[in-house]
Parts: sequence; structure tokens; C-alpha cells
Amino acid sequence: MAVVDIEDNSENKSYLVKHAIQIISSMVLGVVIGLIVHKLGSRYSQPCIDFGNLIVNLFLRLIKMIVAPLVFATLVSGIGNIQDTKTIKKVGIRVMIWFIGISLAALSLGLVAANIIKPGRHFTNTLPTSKLNLQTFHFDIQEFILNIVPDSIIKAMAENNILQIVVFSIFAGIAIAALPERSCRQVHEITEGLAKIMLKITDMVMKVVPLVVFASLLSISAKNGSNVISSYGMFLLEFYFVIIILCLLLILAGYLAIGKKIFKLLSFIIEPVLLGYATASSESAFPRLLERLEKFGVSPRIAGFVLPLGYSFNLAGTMMFISFCAIFIAQVYEIQMPIEKQITMLLVMMISSKGIAGVPRASMVMLASVMPQFGIPEAGLALIFGIDQFLDMARTATSVLGNGIVTAIADEWDDSEPEATSEPVTFE
Repeated sequence: MAVVDIEDNSENKSYLVKHAIQIISSMVLGVVIGLIVHKLGSRYSQPCIDFGNLIVNLFLRLIKMIVAPLVFATLVSGIGNIQDTKTIKKVGIRVMIWFIGISLAALSLGLVAANIIKPGRHFTNTLPTSKLNLQTFHFDIQEFILNIVPDSIIKAMAENNILQIVVFSIFAGIAIAALPERSCRQVHEITEGLAKIMLKITDMVMKVVPLVVFASLLSISAKNGSNVISSYGMFLLEFYFVIIILCLLLILAGYLAIGKKIFKLLSFIIEPVLLGYATASSESAFPRLLERLEKFGVSPRIAGFVLPLGYSFNLAGTMMFISFCAIFIAQVYEIQMPIEKQITMLLVMMISSKGIAGVPRASMVMLASVMPQFGIPEAGLALIFGIDQFLDMARTATSVLGNGIVTAIADEWDDSEPEATSEPVTFE
């Protein structure tokens, strides 16, 4: 890994510090103003909620505009030479094993933590009994395999189906490598140019991140006020405590794999992690995370290959959430969950989660589908609907962190010839 040397570059350091401070300040300011307008009543809070939602939705549309062509261009340009087919096989297998291991670890952590902390033991809110109008999801191996391959790449890009875009891009990259040298070079230059254009657009869009973070937290706090804390404060504290443990475990795994470089990596990816937290959207953090990883020194072909896969298979925060909340709901309803039943539920969640990428409100759909199989009322999900935004923020940030770390680790596994850097790394 060609890690960018920034030790003697005070301008680069100030860039990282400046943006982190801007985002954190925007988060604090958004929460404070939101709480104030909530106290003033709906006459003042509703315009703030509408403003916040408008800004966030505009930002998310801009991000969706970028993601599909960015994934396609970076991956195709990255594997557009014959050596990368070996890289895909070697690194890809290791990465998938990593994804499975992290998913099992996150699910197990949520299960163990819920049994120790017992978040449902003192929950006194009225228990819902009616069924929820949530779509159900049943894992079907045949349907899962078929869904990996796009029936139309245009449709896959229109829906931002990252996994299908990755599959098509791999075929396209291998096909480019099979072209005569002159044609291969010409196509490679086009895709590489497209990737640079999309990253430039990303830079333009990211200039409004502090405003988006402010608007997102303003809308959330203006809508919910402090009532959420008073009603669910202990549960939120317990969940955030466990999610922090998961983040520390991910960082520890990164330290064992790449050593002290992990701390420099964290300084590079803190911005997209905070962005994912503020917007509760991992998709919003994707372009910036890809860009920061490449500036850290991760090979574009590795970043372009591993990161999209991680967004489909490596959602550590979501894994911890579904096991923790399933046990929480069981405790609230005083449903006995012997250890063998919990282990079986963990395995079902592990298998099912790999086929649910792209499903709206995937975490809730997963819980609604799995819990009834183990005697846990689906209606219990209503207990966490009111605070799901806060839970989603934490699990999204954790998943962004985990994908950033595994991509850097995958670059260490790649011992192919390093790519020449045509342009020096700069920070605006």
C-alpha cells in the first residue's frame, strides 16, 4: 500500500481537521436549534422540518446521480488489464471470508450484549399488539443468485443496484483486457477519465456537506425534541454503548491487519463516517469514502472492487442491530429465548441478510421476517419505530467505518505490481 505521506504537510492536516470540525459543529448546531424550535411548537418546528428534509433529499438525489457511474468507471478502469483477474480471485475470496467473519462477530456481539445488558427488562411503554404493514422477506438461494446478475445494466444503474453493477463491470473489465493493446488502452483512458470526472463532481457536491448535516439533525431534533430521550434514553445509551464496542473491535481488527496505519486511515475516513451518521445513509458516504481511501493510498482497482461489495455484504452495524433488537423485543414481551434458539436465529439472520441488499428499510424488513419464526411478535417493531432514525445513524456510520477498514486491508493483500500515479494527491 502506497500510503500518502502527510506528516510534513500541514495544509493536508489542516484540511482533515477543518472538515471534521465543520461537520461536528454542524451536528451540534442542528440539534440545539432543532430542540429550541420544537419547544416553540409546530408553527416554528414544521418549517424547520420541511427545510431539513428538502436539503437532505436534494443531497441524496445528487449522491444517487453519482454512485452508479462512479462504481462502473472505477471498477472497469481498475481491472482493465490482465493482471487484475488474478487479483479479483485472490483478494475477492479473502474479502468474502472477512465479510462472513465480521457479520458473524457483529451478530454475536448484539446477541451477547442483549443477554448481558437486558435492555427490555425495565421497559414500561404500552406494548403494541397489532401486526405491522411491513413487507416480508424470505431468503431464497435461487432468487438470490439470479438477482446477482442484471437483466439490464441500464435498469441496474437506474436503481443503483451496486452488486449488479459490480458484476457487469467485472465482465466489462475482463473484456477490455482481452482487446488488442491499442483498443484496450483507448477504452481504459475513457473509463479512467469518466472516473476522474465523477470524483470531481463528488468534490463539488461535498462542499455542501456541513449544510446537509445541519439540516438533517435540525429536522430530526425539531420533529422529536427531547421526548425521545426521556422515553427511550436508556435503550439508546445501551445500544450506542454496544455499537461503540463494535467500532473498537473493527479498529482492532484493522490494527492487527495493517498495524499503525489504521490510525492514519481513520483520520482520512472520519469525514465520510460522520456524513453517514448525520444522514443515516451509507449511499451518501460512498463517493467520499472511495475518494478518501484512494487519497490514503489504496489502489483504485482494489477500492473500486471491494467497496461496492462491502456495501452489499459487509453491513456490520446492521448485523449488530438486528440481533440486539430481536432479543430486546423478546425481553419486553417476556418471551423465553434459550441459547440454542438464539444461535439458530443468529444463523438464519446471517444467511438471510446476504440477500436483502437494496430492500427499503432492510433492517426492519429483516426483523419482521425473522422474528415470527422464533415466536417474537412482529408488532414489537413499533417500539423502536420512533427512534429508528437515531439507531440507523449509528449502524450506518459503523458500516461505513467497517467498509473503509476492510478496503484498506484488502489493498495489503494485493501484492500485484503497484499502479503509477499520474497526478499528485491534493487537498482542496
